[in-house]
Amino acid sequence: MAYYFWHGLDFQGSRVSGAFKVPKRIDAIKKLRKKGIFRSRLHEISPYRLKSPVPLTQLVSILIQLERLHKSGFPLNRSLKFIVSETSDPPLAYALCKIRQDLQQGHSFSQAWLSQTALPEMVGRMLGVFESSGKLKEGLGHLLKFYESELQLRNEQIKLIHYPIILGSFFLVLGSGLLLFVIPMFKSLYHRLGPELFWLTRMLVKLSDSLLEQPLIWLSAMLLTGTGLIFLFRNLGWEKIRSWIPGFGQLDFLSRMLLYSRSMELQLKSGVLLNDALVQAEHLFSGSQQKKLKKVRKDITSGVSVSEAFNRHSGFPEPVLKQLSMVQSVDDLGTGFEKNVQYYEESITRNTAKLNAMIEPLMMVFLAGMVLIFLLALYLPLFQLGEWI
Repeated sequence: MAYYFWHGLDFQGSRVSGAFKVPKRIDAIKKLRKKGIFRSRLHEISPYRLKSPVPLTQLVSILIQLERLHKSGFPLNRSLKFIVSETSDPPLAYALCKIRQDLQQGHSFSQAWLSQTALPEMVGRMLGVFESSGKLKEGLGHLLKFYESELQLRNEQIKLIHYPIILGSFFLVLGSGLLLFVIPMFKSLYHRLGPELFWLTRMLVKLSDSLLEQPLIWLSAMLLTGTGLIFLFRNLGWEKIRSWIPGFGQLDFLSRMLLYSRSMELQLKSGVLLNDALVQAEHLFSGSQQKKLKKVRKDITSGVSVSEAFNRHSGFPEPVLKQLSMVQSVDDLGTGFEKNVQYYEESITRNTAKLNAMIEPLMMVFLAGMVLIFLLALYLPLFQLGEWI
């Protein structure tokens, strides 16, 4: 079976769109003709792309439009129709069309959302809570605030590596120019030194010869490296990759704990049961930290106090545990997690400032060191030749 998103014009000349699953493309065309759709355009979507998580930027864009349209009094069906018409990504448009079709068939918004695997499950669960309490309009605003803060966090962390990337690119261009144009000019002079040639210069000469004699191999290697990096970013995401960068591990942990606390605050204040909120918030982590939070949930289920359970397993800092312990007595954990959000925001600001203060001088030292190495490799042999003369 093949998946298709389509858009075209009906007999009234109105722009319409939809999504369906049919065996072949010709079947899709026949189906559209029977519906009276002309000037149609079909987008075939692979099952892999349908299951790929929606990028955070697109999710925030959807929530912004949903929140504004719903606040303006538009029904969900019309809101989704408008959003689909403004969406340029076919897999996302397909998912939104399926949600709209499910709504027309009588399903709830949360059920329709949860049926699309590319969309975050937590959003679907929260929509169910907001629908049952009759607070969908306010709930969309809360969800938008949550994911906007997550997007802002990610963008701030990406900015931290802009400077190293720019300097690295500058060094790559400079080094390539030296290897391809400068070293070949001095190569005949370097050969006169024979075995006495400076070892670093000898390495650069060999590398220069390899680049000039086998350019296709080096070009292929660069293309494969670039493809590999794109593959890593698309499949693992920035959140996973940033944890591998030295100095970003602690920042990554703080960011996830901030999102965890914000998720718990949002869910508990919306009326979600504590156990259900813990289950949903666990999905913000993976690996060992997720296992720790599962143990926290099991301890709470067995009757252990919230602060004690987090103290045993989660790795929460002492100020956070004190905050949870204080509010637990008044049965207002949502407020406790709200205070934790403030704590983590301050911690992230401090850590980001420290990283910024460290990265710039380190990169300058690195660049100066590499330039010094190139200068030594280029000119030290010339001084040796001068001594011979």
